[in-house]
Amino acid sequence: MIKTLDYFGAISDISQSGFFISAKLKIIIPDRLEFDLARTTSKNITINPPDFLNAILKGSDLYIHFSSFSSEAESVLIKIIHRYLEKYDLMYLREAIISIVKELIANAVKANLKRLFFKMKGLDINKPEEYRRGMESFKEEIFEEDNEYFDKLEQSNLAVRVLFKSAHDRLRISIVNNVVILESELVKINSRVKKAYKYSDIAEAFDDVLDDSEGAGLGLIMAMMLFKNSGFPADSFRIYKKDDLTVSSISIFHDMREVESKIKITGEIMKEVDEIPAFPKNIIMIQRLCSNPESTMKVIADHISLDPGLTTSILKLSNSAGYVTMKRIESIEDAAKVIGIKGINTLLMATGVHKVIDSRYKRFEQIWENSYKRAYYSQKISIETKRNRFSESAYLSALLSDIGTIVILSINHDLMLKLREVAGRKGIEDPNLLEEISLGISHSTIGGMICSKWKFNESLIKAVEFHHRPHMSPEKFRDLIYIVYLADCFTEIEKSRFRFDFIDEDVLKHFNLTEKKSFDYLHNMLKEGYSNQMKIQMEK
Repeated sequence: MIKTLDYFGAISDISQSGFFISAKLKIIIPDRLEFDLARTTSKNITINPPDFLNAILKGSDLYIHFSSFSSEAESVLIKIIHRYLEKYDLMYLREAIISIVKELIANAVKANLKRLFFKMKGLDINKPEEYRRGMESFKEEIFEEDNEYFDKLEQSNLAVRVLFKSAHDRLRISIVNNVVILESELVKINSRVKKAYKYSDIAEAFDDVLDDSEGAGLGLIMAMMLFKNSGFPADSFRIYKKDDLTVSSISIFHDMREVESKIKITGEIMKEVDEIPAFPKNIIMIQRLCSNPESTMKVIADHISLDPGLTTSILKLSNSAGYVTMKRIESIEDAAKVIGIKGINTLLMATGVHKVIDSRYKRFEQIWENSYKRAYYSQKISIETKRNRFSESAYLSALLSDIGTIVILSINHDLMLKLREVAGRKGIEDPNLLEEISLGISHSTIGGMICSKWKFNESLIKAVEFHHRPHMSPEKFRDLIYIVYLADCFTEIEKSRFRFDFIDEDVLKHFNLTEKKSFDYLHNMLKEGYSNQMKIQMEK
């Protein structure tokens, strides 16, 4: 049975006045969906049906449609993918699918821009010599500031549609744009896809000479490597042309929850984790005293005081901007009174970790320093949201959350810097994704392994392991993981590497922060509090 959807958009010709004239087309593509193509000039995105949450619940087809991939379109896309994967219990694929679909959308929009560019230049894209001439200036002109091409794209009939179709055993996501792909482009893209499934890591892709101007370069290879590493067979992805449409589609099988990601932990990383020094014995001994209900505050303070270096480290940390206290702490006895045994135990663990980093990874200490703000935010969030019982564990979890990054940087510093650069350029929100593509493991997973080696408690291990993926967090530790994740979001927003639209919806609901006004209020409170702490510290 053929379903009919109103598909807005058509191949257009430029009239003498410079405006676009649409042609009425009727096209059937192999998945048996029929499209009625007509003109639209709306700058807003189209969602059909408008109540997409209900459509997902009922298993109905739906689509979003746009000319340019705006932040609004991106936000809706993320929500739709989130709900589908939630429905099929495939949330562990969320970041991977979002990144893959966004890369395919970027390529589709770029293809439309290319057709528009060639028409406005009076060049025939199908003639090799004119194609070569056009491509010499395409990338430079399209992405320079204040160019007219994106405005013209909004006025044209060139558009992209993202279709979601549920079948009995799979979800198919198709990215359709209403210009036909050139045969030479299709050959090049299929070549990239095949290469991606052969690469062992992304470093091999960096070594290749990739032509990103075609929209089929490094970004597509990264997407396909991520696709492969998430357990998808090669035939789950297709790109093809049908009449005057270009279609990229991915199939996500409902039974994929049994498929494990094809993780390959490199020998170098495992060797580095194995060689990380054991946790300092003197700190372990004092921690045992802290956990002994018969230990008095005086006994614990006396044991700490026997180690002048440890005493200095704890006092320095307790008075730092990253740790929330109501007054300055002058001695271990003061610390015992002000923050109690639980607080002292937290500072002991933080001090022990810092000692290990200082002894083995001194040149990456800046990463540790950057964690103090995240730790302060985590502790403050737990207090402000009336989850005080998590304040100490939230502080410590956030402080340790990037310890895996230090290990990765120590092994291949140049590669990781390159990955971060590519992540920023490609708009990939989750840094774990590129690490997994390149290394087969993420910094958060490595961090969890290190915490396990040091025999930290399970809540701390899970908070470090899942702080970038709250949707996968074990329910038992969800409160703590959500706190650390939210603190990390705030710090990443301050670096312009994240934004409100990207934040996990369930986390926002958990803290009653679905309104951006409420979210910004809490963020500003945290920023002001940390700034005041920094001023106080400088005055000490």
